[in-house]
Amino acid sequence: MPLPDDPAQLDEVAGAFRALGHPTRLRILEALHGEHAMSPSQLIRRMGDGAGLANVAYHTRELAALGLLTPAGSRPARGALEHFYRLSANGRKLIELAGRL
Repeated sequence: MPLPDDPAQLDEVAGAFRALGHPTRLRILEALHGEHAMSPSQLIRRMGDGAGLANVAYHTRELAALGLLTPAGSRPARGALEHFYRLSANGRKLIELAGRL
């Protein structure tokens, strides 16, 4: 598949590959692959490595900003809002590509 000619689309592709440069982000994408929407606290339990909530929440926000995760609602939890995410179409394509490498 050829790269897009549009500079904005090239920036989007480069951003997606930068997202894969951090192991926590890869693990978040993998945890959401084939699953329902999850919050950062649910992702921590799914990943099972003792990652901190602030760290996982930061990376989920970054993945959402890059268009690899889609917000999937929120609910009140212990005086705050628990936000949920799911893989976007681009996130799904990217994690499948990474799995083939």
